[in-house]
Amino acid sequence: MQLSLALMENIASMLIWVVLGAIVVKTGLVKGESSKVLSSLTVFVFCPCMIFNAFQIELTRERIYGFLSCVAFAFVAYFLWIALSRLLRKPLKLSPVDETSLVYGNVGNLVLPLVQLTLGDEMVFYASALQIPFNLLFWTHGISTMQGSAKFEWKKIVSNANIWAVLLGLVFLAFQWHLPSVLETSVTGLAHMVAPASMMVIGMVLAGTSLKSIFTMPRAYAVAAGKLILFPLLPVLLLWASGLLRHYPDLVPVLMVTAIAFAAPAASNVSQLAVVFDQEPEKASIYNILTLFFCVVTIPLFIGLYQVLFS
Repeated sequence: MQLSLALMENIASMLIWVVLGAIVVKTGLVKGESSKVLSSLTVFVFCPCMIFNAFQIELTRERIYGFLSCVAFAFVAYFLWIALSRLLRKPLKLSPVDETSLVYGNVGNLVLPLVQLTLGDEMVFYASALQIPFNLLFWTHGISTMQGSAKFEWKKIVSNANIWAVLLGLVFLAFQWHLPSVLETSVTGLAHMVAPASMMVIGMVLAGTSLKSIFTMPRAYAVAAGKLILFPLLPVLLLWASGLLRHYPDLVPVLMVTAIAFAAPAASNVSQLAVVFDQEPEKASIYNILTLFFCVVTIPLFIGLYQVLFS
């Protein structure tokens, strides 16, 4: 219960940064287009620094098992969601934006800073494991779903700064290399900028969107319910039914980080793909913003349920 309250408080605090981002645009302090610059800094500088910094820890067998367990659990969840979204495509008339928004959550801009604020820097190490399955599947399955063909964006995977941060971090972890104190201070400082910067970007984008359009689309509520309740619940119930964590109780707090990511709002990357492939970009943005508002309540409740199931 205490953790759920901490999550709620931290998400609410992050929403204040969203409001601040909207205010600076509405008051004319900065232009809405400036969000692209801040977004690029977050994706290519701040997030990689946070991920790499999480690997500057002592290498232990438990941490290796935990990291690999997060990767495996995430892959299982994604394959389950992809299969379910395909089954629901025809009966629910899911569009490419609907389907992609249901499968992919905001594991970078929201989950990483949320884990850092709530659980501490060490747990970011396990949260960073999610970058591997997310980027591999988003830039393959996500792309093919949006464009309606099997063409994959392998260059997006190979050149992804977060993937490189994970790989470089793993090398440093394996050899137990550590940055000089001057560089360590610099990287740590940049890492702590992820949360406010990523949330302000959302607010700056929100400033140019009609609030009425966000809260008056019935389908958006159905997608939000699927993304924040149904889809994250399925892999956790599967894990509970398997009884795996009864034999490996040390993995309970580790996989909880993955569970937080499962309950994340729709990925902002979906909006970017919707623009590129002309697939209802406004609808994608509405899904992203609406699920962000609701996750203030749904993530703490979901993690509360996780703790009850695996206590």
